[in-house]
Amino acid sequence: MFAGAETGILKGANVNNKACISKNFHNLSNLQKDFEITCMGFGETENEILLGLRNQTVKVYDVQFRSFSQSMDAKKGSGSLVGICRHAGAIVTAAQSGVVTVWSAEEKKPSFDAVQRDVSLMGKKLKRKDLDEEEREKHCVKLGEGKELTRMRQNTFSKNMVGVAGKETELQLWDLNKLEEPVFRSKNVGLDMLCLRQPVWISDLGWTSASTVCVATRHGQVRLYDTRTGKRRPVTELTWDKEDVANTALAPVTDTQQVIVGTNTGTMGLWDFRAGQGYRGLVRKFGGSVGAVRDIATQPGNPYFCAVGLDRFLRVWRIGAGGKKPTHKIYLKSRLNCVVMCKHFDPDKKTEDDKQEKEEESLDDSIEILESDNEKEEEDDVWDSMVVINSSSISNKRKQIPDKMSKRTKLK
Repeated sequence: MFAGAETGILKGANVNNKACISKNFHNLSNLQKDFEITCMGFGETENEILLGLRNQTVKVYDVQFRSFSQSMDAKKGSGSLVGICRHAGAIVTAAQSGVVTVWSAEEKKPSFDAVQRDVSLMGKKLKRKDLDEEEREKHCVKLGEGKELTRMRQNTFSKNMVGVAGKETELQLWDLNKLEEPVFRSKNVGLDMLCLRQPVWISDLGWTSASTVCVATRHGQVRLYDTRTGKRRPVTELTWDKEDVANTALAPVTDTQQVIVGTNTGTMGLWDFRAGQGYRGLVRKFGGSVGAVRDIATQPGNPYFCAVGLDRFLRVWRIGAGGKKPTHKIYLKSRLNCVVMCKHFDPDKKTEDDKQEKEEESLDDSIEILESDNEKEEEDDVWDSMVVINSSSISNKRKQIPDKMSKRTKLK
């Protein structure tokens, strides 16, 4: 596993039942506050790790050679990088202000602004013809205040699709091959019980299948969108059983109907969107974390998942039965923002040393001690020459010993 910290350090962890080892891949003397790792992900293979920094710098770490192979400035828009991925050899980044850019080897760098796209489709936009361009631009800037992106995720089933969402920014799905219009744009849910508009603040999103996307909000909702239905509103919505819970991280699991959600209080839960599963959709809770959960890493087909947060621990849980408590945890000395897990992660995997020990034990059990005939004859002679002591002879000897304690001497 690899984790990114607020201090800008890339940390690697190797978890095994015998020992847990961690290592820093940065020079600690050259770190600054602007080098904070805000997003991270694998490239086209697990041999490279893409790092997005707070100062809009992209770094590529080569796992095979254990060194940084590339570093470039991805300054477009404002704010820190909230998402990074690779598509067709190009690096795709998303800035907090809403600009998503495809950094290819060509001079032309295609990009789109998700926030401005959301503003242009708002019903509050003025459509009067008597206004000049300057007034229209000022009005658009005013409508865009308070809107920002919080996360960009790539579709693991179709690499050319990415999803973006954030604060007062609805979920948008874009095709990287066609950046003219979004493929899908969600719509806010209906009014609440007081007939008031519900605020939009999506903290994380994940792809459960090629056509279904799940989002987690800062107001405690977990929503599932299906692009095949033609509806812009969520098909299913689940909430926690208590108020004042803010979802901070989300990750899909092997089952296409289940996701793992982390909160600002350290609570994590396994949610199922099928009717009648668990208690109001909550199948299981995972304990052990203290403080906000920043990121959760899963792999398809892997029964384990890991999470990091503000408590500076990297913890590993098992998704199946008996997974309430973490199986492993490592203290990494820094506040952690993001984490990735390799596809073949298995803490129960036997190492080469364990195999050698097992082979040695099996060899020891298979060895038989063979005795020669001469050794057996010598042992028989020794036993035959020994005197046999009967119980009657022992009692006679005891009678012959005078009992000195029975005799009393007179004092003079």
